[in-house]
Amino acid sequence: MRSLLPWLMQIQHGNEDVVRRGRVIVVLALFANAMAIIAIPLVLFATPQTAFALIAVNLLGLVVYTAVIILARKGLVAVSGVAFVTTISLLTLMATFGFANDNATSYSSPFFLAFPIIIAGMVLKPALVWLVFLFNLAGLFIAWRLTGIPLFASPLEISLQSAAILLLFGTALFTFVGGSITARALRETRRLREEANRNAFRFTALNAGLEIEIAERTAALQTTLRDLEQRTAAQARLLAENEQQRQVIRELSVPVLPVRANTLVMPLIGPLDPARLADLQQQALGQLAQTGARDLLLDITGVPAIDPQVAQGLLQLVAAARLMGTRVTLAGVRPEVAQRLVSLGIDLQEVRTASTLQVALAQR
Repeated sequence: MRSLLPWLMQIQHGNEDVVRRGRVIVVLALFANAMAIIAIPLVLFATPQTAFALIAVNLLGLVVYTAVIILARKGLVAVSGVAFVTTISLLTLMATFGFANDNATSYSSPFFLAFPIIIAGMVLKPALVWLVFLFNLAGLFIAWRLTGIPLFASPLEISLQSAAILLLFGTALFTFVGGSITARALRETRRLREEANRNAFRFTALNAGLEIEIAERTAALQTTLRDLEQRTAAQARLLAENEQQRQVIRELSVPVLPVRANTLVMPLIGPLDPARLADLQQQALGQLAQTGARDLLLDITGVPAIDPQVAQGLLQLVAAARLMGTRVTLAGVRPEVAQRLVSLGIDLQEVRTASTLQVALAQR
């Protein structure tokens, strides 16, 4: 039963409003079938002629209601709705007038015709409610005529018949307005849903485009980053090579030459700036510590000029070498260099000097 009901509710149609009305038809038709099945045993207590007629009506209703369900499931909701409402209207007219045995029943029975109109509002389009109203109204007048009830013949008949007509009209009007509001709301809901779906589709397309663009830009950034890393690595290698070359140049610019077992010579060529003085001191002291030489000859023949900074740097080297137990001789002191040192007030009394490197070597 649980699987049968969802199967019956499957309406083969793409319109949501049609599907909704089709499901209502299926539910009402199932209820009508159940009522017809329950009514068949009950009518057996009536007179044979009446029981036979009622059984025939109920069996006919079962056939029609089943056909209505089949049509609704196939998507023919309008056809099944018209058939269902027409059947309900005819059965109501037959039940109320065909088996009425007094005038009171005949006058009160028309009020039951409001139910087919209400059902029409649930299963048909709002405009079709008026057709059902006209159909029931025509059937009502025909039934009154066939049952011999006079039309508007007395004040009682006028009031009862007018009340029945007004009830049917009011029911039709109320059902039409309610159905129109519901249909309008469903159309607006469907429009908003379609617009939301379009916006979602555009958003999905935009999102996909953004993802592609982001992926492309990410790939480009990664490529650029790899290029930068490669360039940085290349620059680091170049800097390392440059530093090595500069180290070699520094070593070559302040060479330390062993000329005897305990004697080192440092020929200085070119101007001495602070950086070169620092290299000179570092190179000389390093070689002294490494070789343990007792004499260091500084040949300044190739130094074009001696300023206070250069003189102080040389004196610092002399003092540091003396602390390491090495005697330092300043060779290549030209006359102009000597005059420059005197004019600068540089005290060279504790520094051994020689006019040339040959003289300094001869003194060893």
